[in-house]
Amino acid sequence: MSYKVLICDDEPDAAETWVREIVETIDATVYDMQPVPPTAEIEKAIKVLLARRAALRAKEPRPDDPCLFDEIDVLIIDYDLIHVDDKKTRYTGEGVARLARVFSECGIVVVLNQFLEAQFDLGLRGHLESFADLNVDGELIATPGLWKEAPWDQFRPWYWPVLHKSASNFRSRVDFLKVEGNLKLPILDVLGMKGIDASRLSDTAFGFLAPDASVYEELSKVTFFDFIGDNSSAVDTSDSEALLEKDVDACARIAASRVAKWLEREVLGPQDVLVDLPHLLHRCPFLFEGDIDDIDAWNAAVGGDLTKLKDIVPKDAVFEASAWLDRPAFWWRRIEQSDQIREARHAFDFALLPDFVFLEDASSFAKFEDAVEFRAGFHNPYDRRFAKRFEKIRYAPQRRFAFGTD
Repeated sequence: MSYKVLICDDEPDAAETWVREIVETIDATVYDMQPVPPTAEIEKAIKVLLARRAALRAKEPRPDDPCLFDEIDVLIIDYDLIHVDDKKTRYTGEGVARLARVFSECGIVVVLNQFLEAQFDLGLRGHLESFADLNVDGELIATPGLWKEAPWDQFRPWYWPVLHKSASNFRSRVDFLKVEGNLKLPILDVLGMKGIDASRLSDTAFGFLAPDASVYEELSKVTFFDFIGDNSSAVDTSDSEALLEKDVDACARIAASRVAKWLEREVLGPQDVLVDLPHLLHRCPFLFEGDIDDIDAWNAAVGGDLTKLKDIVPKDAVFEASAWLDRPAFWWRRIEQSDQIREARHAFDFALLPDFVFLEDASSFAKFEDAVEFRAGFHNPYDRRFAKRFEKIRYAPQRRFAFGTD
């Protein structure tokens, strides 16, 4: 299968440049790069989305007109793309991304150039407020690490997905949620999150799913249906009731996108509720299977090689809802509380541990002496992180490098 990729910008020359750069990077057997559409064709597509929204709000049948975005797996929109509708309402690329998410059948949505201060956000928080699945500086869109799986040898933030894997997982989540009754399943049940795990959710993470919940018992009952029903983090609430009544497929796409972004940025990002494989091995090197002095073996784990993990990790600590994340992950509290893990930690001689650290901006391990320390923005014990600090990349806020020094 090849994944259709479309770039939309009201400056066709800029879009053509991005396409040329991407084509030089991608595997043509994996991605099907679409021609840059004329501005008039983009405007027509947006008008179709607006007509579909108008029909929903008027409780009328959805128009039959096809939309340019419907069959696209990776939709890339420049933030500076401007559309003004018949009522003189102005839509930026972010606004078009919201429309596309709700009123088209497109796959993942990438918005370019919305947040220009940093090409690498040292806070590692991402932009959960954006309805794009990923926000990227346009200068970086052809970076191989966005399009190809590990190993990587250039700038490649660890929080980036590999786009074809992300598009595939998105379709899998949508298919699951479209099954009758699945939108009414509790979100935490589908993800496998228990009270012991949720106890470390940040206030932001908790409130994103359930703004009105105050305790875990209330959060645990929130379904995908509830999430869409009255939550501006999911969708324009003026459309919620009609969507739930008339367009189950749209609800599936919305939930598949927004809950996954929440899980990636606010649950996995802090590495205290969920922890991914490189951070788990760095934190618990006694779990490493292989030559502990071989940095290449450590980097094999970056690509998700679970053979590098000893089998003493509790089975119930493995995050099993794999379509909801683009990398293997584990429930940290369950690992912490395992007697077998505690015994292994006590028996391990940490004096033998090589000085390897994980580089968040290179998605690889390196020696401590080749890394720059910084402090992430989650305000937890795992904020101490490391970067390679590539010369031509904008890092911000710079003060986080200062926080990382003794």
